[in-house]
Amino acid sequence: MSQDDHAAFDSHLLSIDGVTIKQGKHFDEIRLGDGFIQYERSILNEGILTSGRIAIASTDLERSYNFSSYQAVEALYKKLRSWLKKRSINTLVCYNEKSENYTVQAVKNFWLVTGAETLLNESGIKLKQFESGNVVFKLA
Repeated sequence: MSQDDHAAFDSHLLSIDGVTIKQGKHFDEIRLGDGFIQYERSILNEGILTSGRIAIASTDLERSYNFSSYQAVEALYKKLRSWLKKRSINTLVCYNEKSENYTVQAVKNFWLVTGAETLLNESGIKLKQFESGNVVFKLA
């Protein structure tokens, strides 16, 4: 996400009744009731744009629910994924930049919001899932 993408997503989040954003050290929390969705923002640092993500863990390893508002939080998570996908493309490929004879692989579970797409089209910025990773994503 670009900064404009983050602002639009944050604005959308805060327009939903009962939703707040709690800033954390490693990721933010999209809070609803006594539950939350992890919200890791994209970061642009020295020509590398790392991917952002939302993630949910509403059950523990024994499949017991972690919070009483799990149904509302799971429904919110699905709505947020849908909102993001409607404003994104997923025509990306990836390759290992450290490999001499790399092959390019299609990626179908990685979504790029329009502001980030513009950033990649207009600059030499590399998109990676992790800043120190070797896998680079690019538009197909």
